[in-house]
Amino acid sequence: MGLNSTRFEVNSYHSHTGMMANSETSVVQYRGARQRSHCGYCGHGFSKYTHGMWAHAMTVQDYQDLIDRGWRRSGKYCYKPTMDKTCCPQYAIRCRSGDFKMNKSHKKTVKMVHRYINQGLKPGEKTEEAAAAVSANTKNSSKKNSGPENVTKTEGKGGQEKKHLEKCPTPGKGADPSKPPCKKAKLRRLEKKQEKMAQKLQQGDVPEVKQATSKEAATAVPHKVEKGAPNAPKSLEELLAECTVENPVHKLEIKLVRSCPRSQEFESSFKESYQIYKKYQMTIHHDPEGKPTEKQYTRFLVDSPLQSMKIPGGLEHGYGSFHQQYWIDGKLIAVGVLDILPNCTSSVYLYYDPDYSFLSLGTYSALRELAFTRSLHPKAPNLEYYYMGYYIHSCPKMKYKGQYNPSFLLCPDTYTWNPIRQCEPKLDASKYSRLESSVEKADDNGRVTLEEVLILHDNQAMPYAIYKAIKPRAGNEAEVRQYAGFVGMKCAKRMLLYRS
Repeated sequence: MGLNSTRFEVNSYHSHTGMMANSETSVVQYRGARQRSHCGYCGHGFSKYTHGMWAHAMTVQDYQDLIDRGWRRSGKYCYKPTMDKTCCPQYAIRCRSGDFKMNKSHKKTVKMVHRYINQGLKPGEKTEEAAAAVSANTKNSSKKNSGPENVTKTEGKGGQEKKHLEKCPTPGKGADPSKPPCKKAKLRRLEKKQEKMAQKLQQGDVPEVKQATSKEAATAVPHKVEKGAPNAPKSLEELLAECTVENPVHKLEIKLVRSCPRSQEFESSFKESYQIYKKYQMTIHHDPEGKPTEKQYTRFLVDSPLQSMKIPGGLEHGYGSFHQQYWIDGKLIAVGVLDILPNCTSSVYLYYDPDYSFLSLGTYSALRELAFTRSLHPKAPNLEYYYMGYYIHSCPKMKYKGQYNPSFLLCPDTYTWNPIRQCEPKLDASKYSRLESSVEKADDNGRVTLEEVLILHDNQAMPYAIYKAIKPRAGNEAEVRQYAGFVGMKCAKRMLLYRS
């Protein structure tokens, strides 16, 4: 049968039964266990296990519920790792965007990108003024070190004078013995603060404060600075805003375009976007030239089962599948594929022009997507998480996702989210582990009521109980039960599972 012809019958069924208020419905075909395949993470052959289904159409709420049970999509194909069998267990990971804290590496990446945009300097390059200053300092240092040696005279045995040569300290020879020992920066800052407090005490501005000892100062925990205070660390948004200065050397533009259904802006940049993808796959992933075709690109990163949705007074662009494009001086250099869902933005893939690898675009785009997620929260209060795909603890190159704090991993048994720092000891001991700490916790949504699973058969939507009465010899009960357990009963009672 043609699944594209199901809309009238499906809507008619739901309007009579009252099972759904809106007219959009998810339609899937369950494919069951996929044959063992090659693992791109550990390199082992035929050791990767997944279950999958083909999604002809899917609501954003259904997909939200699916990724909260460990599912992901590649184009219109949805898959779920078989966690207790696969060689490299893949744990869904998400970051609570509102509480995200940058580390030093993140800040360094943002400053590096903005240095290139504002000043045109790549990593390691200096401005002409800075290079001249460094050259001058080097020459002055050389002159000092090559000057006359200090000579002191002492009287030796027999009244003879002995010369002692004392060379001036040179760079790289250790601390200068003629100067007092250096103090830790934390201690210097505390002493400076105490001096200011002492001055205020003399003026009677503040109550007396107990002076800390050196030991106390060395172990002092910095006071948490309130937001907006003069010395408060810059927020992610403040740091990203530093890219917008007057007369920058380069112009950076970031555009969000709907990719499915294709917007006019997406169509106008399609060829350019595909060429970057092809170049990226061949250079970074070493794909042969004939593999990243336009058809493969479309099937992988353009086609999506997600049905676009807009809510009056909500997000301006609505929900669904998008491409976030990065342009420098009118040239497309990178594309982040995103799904905007009721509770999160979900990162699908990133590809970029390898000529711009020096900008660390993987990290920079993730920070931009986190900031984008935060910007959506005022209009969509439930949208607060940034999903980064899968975290693979047994694969060193995939552990970087754990650096975006606070992050949480999905327990493969209970489908609860757990702080990654609490999960790491368990994963160090075993690459497959139950992450939920409570032994009483169970997967209530995975308890299957087979009769309530929604079926699409012969252009008609019906619960499995009716389908079984119509086709008593279908013999697919075990497969339908497995499907319902994997997607959860909330989805199983909403999505239409195609059965012949």
